[in-house]
Amino acid sequence: MQPINRQPNRVRKCIHMNDRVIPDEPMHIAILGCGGIAQKAYFPSLTSWENIHIDCLYSHTIKHAQSAARRWQIKHHTNDLKDILGSNIKAAFVLTNKESHFEIIKDLLVNGIDVYSEKPLVVNSAQALALAQLAEHHQRILMVGFNRRYALLYQKARELMGQEKIQLAIIQKHRPSPHYTSLHDALLEDSIHQIDLMRFYCGEVKVIHTDVEYKHGFLHSAMCTAVLPSGGLAQLITSHMAGAWQESVTLYGNNLSIHVNAFRDMKIYYQDHEELYGADRPGNWIPDLTERGFSGEIKRFFQCVEKRETPESNADEAAKTQLLLEDILTKTQNV
Repeated sequence: MQPINRQPNRVRKCIHMNDRVIPDEPMHIAILGCGGIAQKAYFPSLTSWENIHIDCLYSHTIKHAQSAARRWQIKHHTNDLKDILGSNIKAAFVLTNKESHFEIIKDLLVNGIDVYSEKPLVVNSAQALALAQLAEHHQRILMVGFNRRYALLYQKARELMGQEKIQLAIIQKHRPSPHYTSLHDALLEDSIHQIDLMRFYCGEVKVIHTDVEYKHGFLHSAMCTAVLPSGGLAQLITSHMAGAWQESVTLYGNNLSIHVNAFRDMKIYYQDHEELYGADRPGNWIPDLTERGFSGEIKRFFQCVEKRETPESNADEAAKTQLLLEDILTKTQNV
């Protein structure tokens, strides 16, 4: 704990990363998909994980599979899913486009393979529920990559506040310029993390209404208001004219306020003082993938595969998050 800005009532605290879980025996896995999120987050982590063997890389386009396999030094690659299903892998990371998830994950589960899926799990809640039932029937692990749940600052905020203490939650995700022509696409592709965070912090909220503004055929802004199960309100806000990428969570309740500025810092306001949590800057350096929760969620997946535990972000949770998304859409009013 160190003072900053020479203000005795304001202190900086550090959050430290946990040690990795290393499987007792070599774990053989496959990676399906080699797009942007795979290149930025999953390949750098999985290729360096001790006792994890990437046996095969799959892509619908063989040239993409060849290129990624060469870059990340993966011996085998294919564009035929049957090659994956017939292999000796224990688990698979599904990082393909969301439209392909349902059939791919279904085939993996039926063939006895544990699955980690990048978000969104599928395109609607009905498919998510079907996969949850299939995973349970075949006694397979099915985990969804809601990395914010495993990000250090977001986790610390939940630990400090707790669900029952929240009276007001404001969850925001902003973009520098309009891109989406429908609220559905914006929520499913861009803001589903924030919808999941609303449940992560507030429980099963009830949507009151959603206000949306379009200009020239593009979504400019949206605001959803919901009631918390224990009383209080939550708002989900997005602007696509914000000038810069921004993401934050602000929680109020029990004479305490917490503001998370993802993924940089977190301020806690008490009645008589305030504190600042950072990700050890300067000091002990924490990798970006740990700050953002990717390392934490991958670690948790390996834990669940090894110990046959249920992930906190399993298919049931993904289905509930997509049900909330669908409820937000049904309560929409244009402004």
